[in-house]
Amino acid sequence: MKPKARRSKVEPDAKSTQQKILYAATKVFAEHGYKEATTRKICAEAKVNVALVNYYFRSKAELYKAVIAELFEGTGKPLMAIPDTVCDEATWKQAMRIWIRRSLAICAARKPPECWMARLMGMEECVPSELTQDIEEKFAKPVRRCFARLLRMAMKEDDPVQVSLWASTVNAQCVIYALTKQGWSARFCLPEMKIEDWLDRVAEHICESIFARLSFQRKLD
Repeated sequence: MKPKARRSKVEPDAKSTQQKILYAATKVFAEHGYKEATTRKICAEAKVNVALVNYYFRSKAELYKAVIAELFEGTGKPLMAIPDTVCDEATWKQAMRIWIRRSLAICAARKPPECWMARLMGMEECVPSELTQDIEEKFAKPVRRCFARLLRMAMKEDDPVQVSLWASTVNAQCVIYALTKQGWSARFCLPEMKIEDWLDRVAEHICESIFARLSFQRKLD
């Protein structure tokens, strides 16, 4: 029986090396932005050879897309499943509360890797990268369409203007936390309040304004 070949001590484990690069890239892109985040900075952070970025990801652009895709798995996809839980007024309100609170949690995250996601979102909003359009089509638009679906459930007839107004209003109230780089808590949260309690209150405040003017009308397929 032919013995199994032993892995060389210097041969990198492909999966763990890729994950190290992805993790380091997420941090560096979030701290420096797409343009200023060089492959050298990323590889220095990951403690790997510069050539490995091209070997595993082909280019910095493809690495950036991989970072966004991985972050989307943990943030965008769970949000997109929320409208499917609605069947009546009570479940619509619950779905809206969950959507708003999770959106705030993403935007207001203070620890990595979640805070890196918030930072990347803020950068793409303020200083769009050359890949913004691609990110918009693949990730941002599908999430926005799902929230629009949730909003349309509270309208007897489709009204694109009303949907857009509500979506932009809610988005602005959440994204401000992602845009505030130097400690949003010092700017918004009262000193005597816990961060989580503040975000709970913000989410309920946003939902109260929605429920005061909108109510469940129909389930959409």
